[in-house]
Amino acid sequence: MAIPAQADALLRAAVHAGVGSAAALAWQHADARSLVAVGHTALPEWCGQPIDADSQFDLASLTKPIVTLTLLVAQVAAGRVHLADRLDLHLPTARDTPRGSATIGQLVSHTSGAPAWFDFFAATRDLGPDARPQAVQRAVLMTPPAHPPGSCAVYSDLGYMALGWLLEHLAGQPLDVQFQQKIAGPLGLHAGFRRISQHAAENGGDEVRAGIVATEVWPPNGAPGRPLWGVVHDDNCAALDGVAGHAGLFGSIADVAIWANEWLGAVRDTETPYHGRLDLPSGICRQWVATPGCTATTWRHGWDTPSRPGSSAGEGVPVDAFGHLGFTGTSVWFAPSDNAFAVLLTNRVHPTRDHVAGIRALRPQLHDALWRTLPMRPTALRMR
Repeated sequence: MAIPAQADALLRAAVHAGVGSAAALAWQHADARSLVAVGHTALPEWCGQPIDADSQFDLASLTKPIVTLTLLVAQVAAGRVHLADRLDLHLPTARDTPRGSATIGQLVSHTSGAPAWFDFFAATRDLGPDARPQAVQRAVLMTPPAHPPGSCAVYSDLGYMALGWLLEHLAGQPLDVQFQQKIAGPLGLHAGFRRISQHAAENGGDEVRAGIVATEVWPPNGAPGRPLWGVVHDDNCAALDGVAGHAGLFGSIADVAIWANEWLGAVRDTETPYHGRLDLPSGICRQWVATPGCTATTWRHGWDTPSRPGSSAGEGVPVDAFGHLGFTGTSVWFAPSDNAFAVLLTNRVHPTRDHVAGIRALRPQLHDALWRTLPMRPTALRMR
């Protein structure tokens, strides 16, 4: 199965128009998968090289479902934690903090009351690399709620940063090690976190890495006049040495498609039991995909669902779709009843985050071009 011609043309036109220097698309329907990768790792002034299906993108907030959510499902399935448990029941550093009273379910569904974001990177800039991660963790856990817990859904990095520390405490291992052992290893992925301290030691500060797609020219976190290249784009993740529950993962379109196939198999309601390489518990996965943390929200437990109208998943998105976006220009959308998913990776923040119109136009147009190739179903089952 080839990428639909209209989707392929839209992807190439977007790169030509400057929606980053690179873009890659994975489209799977009925177990037939196709991949396309276009563009270069960076713009010509930085001597970018052509990308392929194995080129590594900064996945940004796709880290949340690929790493944190996937690991958390396993912990819940094993009975080590429950959605109703308070964070401070399991994470000692959360005791006597505002975040400690939030439940696991509230954190995973963005209903803990946490503010959407805070610049912990700037607030801890003067600290050394050993003290900085502990200071960021303390600051996150001490941040007071902006809303009453459970009252509304506010997409928040802070909740997933806390979940990352919870997972590290439960397993007694850093998050990057857990990802390699429990997700990347079983799936044969080349994806992974890139610790800033290790990167500097290996490269003497040289940020250019073959096969990695560059992001933003961002002096606060990189060399003046040069893009971040092999170094995480997210500032708060950078303050945590490049490893966090909300961001930090690098991966290729091939990597994300392999992981997405595991989730698609787990959530599909079929007569054939799911037996994937991650052994995701279908019951929990289906429940989380379908269950909101509060009323009047598109957010479920770990996943977003299409807004109506105006979804980045397009106007023709199947009604049972769910997905997630990433700030650098990444996304994944699933359509379980159609046995389909679409993964889009771009570096739309290269060389700057300021131009957002291109990615906002590309996402719905591209997804609609894919959904139109699905077999026709009753109009009641589609958004109009």
